[in-house]
Amino acid sequence: MESEIKSYTVTQYMTSLKRKVEETPAVWVRGVITQLSIKPNIVYLTIADFEEGNVKPISVISLSCFAGRFAAIQAKIASCGKPFELKDQLKVSFLIKAEVYVPYGKLQAQILDIDPVYTIGELAMTRMEILRKLHVEGLIDKNKSLELAPAPLRIGLITGQGTAAFKDFTTKLSESPFAFKVMTVYAKMQGAETESTVLAALEKLSAVDSIDVVCIVRGGGSKTDLNFFDSEALCRAVANFPVPVFTGIGHEIDKSLLDEVAYMSCITPTDTAKRLVDRVADSWNQMQNLAQGIASGAKDTLVKENQFLTSYGASLQQKVSRRIQDEKMKLALSGNNMKRSLQFIIRDEKARMERNIEGLRQGSRKILDLAKSNFNLSETKVKAVDPATILAKGYSLTLNAEGKFIRNACDVKSGDTLTTRFKDGTVTSVVQ
Repeated sequence: MESEIKSYTVTQYMTSLKRKVEETPAVWVRGVITQLSIKPNIVYLTIADFEEGNVKPISVISLSCFAGRFAAIQAKIASCGKPFELKDQLKVSFLIKAEVYVPYGKLQAQILDIDPVYTIGELAMTRMEILRKLHVEGLIDKNKSLELAPAPLRIGLITGQGTAAFKDFTTKLSESPFAFKVMTVYAKMQGAETESTVLAALEKLSAVDSIDVVCIVRGGGSKTDLNFFDSEALCRAVANFPVPVFTGIGHEIDKSLLDEVAYMSCITPTDTAKRLVDRVADSWNQMQNLAQGIASGAKDTLVKENQFLTSYGASLQQKVSRRIQDEKMKLALSGNNMKRSLQFIIRDEKARMERNIEGLRQGSRKILDLAKSNFNLSETKVKAVDPATILAKGYSLTLNAEGKFIRNACDVKSGDTLTTRFKDGTVTSVVQ
């Protein structure tokens, strides 16, 4: 049995397999682009199938396309009403023809055509789904609900470096009579790096407290460039930005999702700058009108107040003159009354002083007599209590050894030495 099985070389086997595979007709295959590498003469791609919620592909196929055919495919895409750019994560449907590369024993397929309608439909569905989520979460009008400064002179600008958009925007501002201050953060405004660089620019500007408004501008270009501004991450960043965001993406008809969530969508960078200039001009005019109104009102008030002060001054002058006259009369009357009162006071005080002089003259003698009488009385009282006077009356005084008076018998004891004083001498005794 084994002898009946044919034996082949590797080349023979692969060549035979190649013929069988190439008999397979071209078919339409759809999947998600996971890799894209463009070489000078050939383009290499891989597309894959994914399960929902899983980032790991369940099957992958490698594709290639010669440069000429790839250019034709890109031209076909560009001619669509909703053109797009082939890039990673894009859903596509390719017409492919399978083949085997004999030297490496590798199955590969050539891209023959693309169905742009499939991709446009997928992009539209993705766009609609993002728009639906933004509506549900209330993000479409969130940035629009912010209050724009009356004079937004401090601007955060996100645009491409050295682009016409930057020049058009800043030139329009510089032509105005207002002192705009622009802080520019450069980003990629087309291609795969658009999302990441614009997000980084927004994050940088969010850290600046002194910004009134942020403008994201780019000039005109192919319609495929607009797809980069349908990013859900960009839309969320703009919707949640703390100050109003203006977009001037450079497409007069089509609007990106970023335009939908922005505070204001403008058709060009120049139009974006013009809106800001008009806003400041309106504020300036309002301030001018207000200032003129204040000046006019102040002038009218000054005229009225001047008339009032003139009238009030004349009336006040009359009142003051009458008051001065009345006060003069009162002062004259008070002076006369004071003069008469002073005469009476002087007369009364003179009489009182004369009485006081006589009183002093008579009173001093009486005071001396009274003092002399009180002194004699005190002298008599002192003599009456003098011990010599008492002894002269026949009394005696008894003292102990310390010289203290003995008033009671209980104040002495046996053996104490006592001294008794009489009128004519003293006697010493011992208590038994």
